[in-house]
Amino acid sequence: MNNGNPLYPATTSGYFSTGPNLNVDTPDVIKTAVSGSSAGETDTDFLAGDVIIHSPNSGDPLFVVWTAPSDGIVDFTSDIWYAHSTVNRSNDASISLGGSFLGSATISNASYGDRTNPWHISGDDLAVVAGDTLSFAFTKSAGQSFGSLDGINVDISFTSAVPEPETYAMLLAGLGLLGLAIRGRNQTI
Repeated sequence: MNNGNPLYPATTSGYFSTGPNLNVDTPDVIKTAVSGSSAGETDTDFLAGDVIIHSPNSGDPLFVVWTAPSDGIVDFTSDIWYAHSTVNRSNDASISLGGSFLGSATISNASYGDRTNPWHISGDDLAVVAGDTLSFAFTKSAGQSFGSLDGINVDISFTSAVPEPETYAMLLAGLGLLGLAIRGRNQTI
């Protein structure tokens, strides 16, 4: 339902929130349906199909989380930018993996101010165990009355842990010995 918020055209598909009122209920995660210029912002704020978040006005963090499905190796690359050029606010963003801190930045008009100048952070060959989380946390910065919009683009590559070749060799050798033992037992009867 259109509630008077100029961002409404961007939310017509892909809108996730704690409630249906874009003016009051936050946090929000939106896969934008239109570019910023069609929703009261600019196209350097976001383009159709971008994912944008609105940090909670309460000051609580909004988490965007990926969970490792099994033991393995994860590579990720992420871009986070300020997607709300029509106001002058800021969010604090931080990233952690399995509870270990990876980095943080303040996202505002003055720093990482649009999608052409994002905060870029990545990690390669990071070992994870099943259930580990890669967490992106967004909180309105201290002194801000309201949360704000950030764009987020994350690419994750996950490789499940596979046994080493030596493990397969030991398994085959064990099966071979088991087969010989059974064959030897059958011949003595």
